Amino acid sequence: MAHKFPEANKSFGQHFLNSPNVISKITSPLPAGVDAIVEIGPGPAVLTPHLANYKLPLYVIEMDERFVELLSPVVGRERIFRQDALLFDWKMFLDENKFKSIWLVSNLPYNVSVPLTTSFLRIPEIKHMTLMYQKEVAQKILPNDPRNAMGSLHALTLSQFELKHVVYAPPGAFVPPPKVDSQVLGFKRKDNPEVSLEEIDSFEKYLRLIFSQKRKQLGGILKSHWGQDESLRKLALAKIDPKVRAEALSYTQVLKLFRS
Repeated sequence: MAHKFPEANKSFGQHFLNSPNVISKITSPLPAGVDAIVEIGPGPAVLTPHLANYKLPLYVIEMDERFVELLSPVVGRERIFRQDALLFDWKMFLDENKFKSIWLVSNLPYNVSVPLTTSFLRIPEIKHMTLMYQKEVAQKILPNDPRNAMGSLHALTLSQFELKHVVYAPPGAFVPPPKVDSQVLGFKRKDNPEVSLEEIDSFEKYLRLIFSQKRKQLGGILKSHWGQDESLRKLALAKIDPKVRAEALSYTQVLKLFRS
């Protein structure tokens, strides 16, 4: 049955998903070992009933009060958090509920998709994520062509998660149609990540430095921060040519330079 959608709130970046194929790809299969599901920005309960079918604890975070009445019969009013997902208190939520393996699902608001993603990386109980992005952003997280495509967002997410493409969503898959294509990515947290969560802030700071001008030679970028001698020493330790452009680095090289 087709959904009847309310008028989209532009301030919330709302575009309501209306493609059965994309909805199915996002909401199945259930990842193994999950003990709870959290959906961010469920809106008019498009994905929510499919997630509720798994009979696991299901919580939703939704800013728009118009959708509370639609969501309540599906998840129960006590499991609806009416607030900004960027301000959600994950520590309190996890202290109260003791979940160990959460599947996070969202048709993310495009304007806050990156800060939300980088915040999710830091929550070890979030073991799986199925998230929709503007295609341009998704390609920064998981490039189709890895050549000359290394960047801070790709390296940061890859340090914590195994990544995979799930499905593309053209503008016609939404009401109202956005002006951009969308892409859904799947994330599975690594059992032994290359960068610990205790190191994640310093790793992110390091990534911002080396990819600040990713089309320039790496030696020149680092020289302004560490000085020429120290930059060459660190690059030599990592066995990286100072003339290489940051975007041409492999993930292994990014890690080696971080360790040096």
